[in-house]
Amino acid sequence: MRKLRVLACAAFAMFAASALFAAGYKVESFTGKVTYESAPGKWTAVEKGQDLPASTVIQTGVNSTLVLSLDGSKVNIKAMQKGTIESLASVASTGTGIKKGSSLKSSAVAADSNKTSKSVVTASSRASEAKEDYDWDE
Repeated sequence: MRKLRVLACAAFAMFAASALFAAGYKVESFTGKVTYESAPGKWTAVEKGQDLPASTVIQTGVNSTLVLSLDGSKVNIKAMQKGTIESLASVASTGTGIKKGSSLKSSAVAADSNKTSKSVVTASSRASEAKEDYDWDE
């Protein structure tokens, strides 16, 4: 029983130490308005060189960017983002989204278009075409 108690205490101590010394991000640079929640409801501006824990909630404003570093790797947070550093860093590192210069390969919505910039399918153009798809009793 004593060994079990010692083992449980050791496991708890390791868990507490890992939470206490959690990975921290360092602010490398930022542009525009970038704030973090220092207390519930209190937003404070970030400073270059500041260390922030991964659980810190940050918010970037319009035309703002934030560059953080962790263990030599850099994370770029784009404008108009709000969330924990950990969640925003995971989104930034996945590389999803539409990149500048991307082109559409195929689409069921744009199947009838001849793929020129003047024949872009929009909601209003689809709505006007949908009227012709059905027989209407007026």
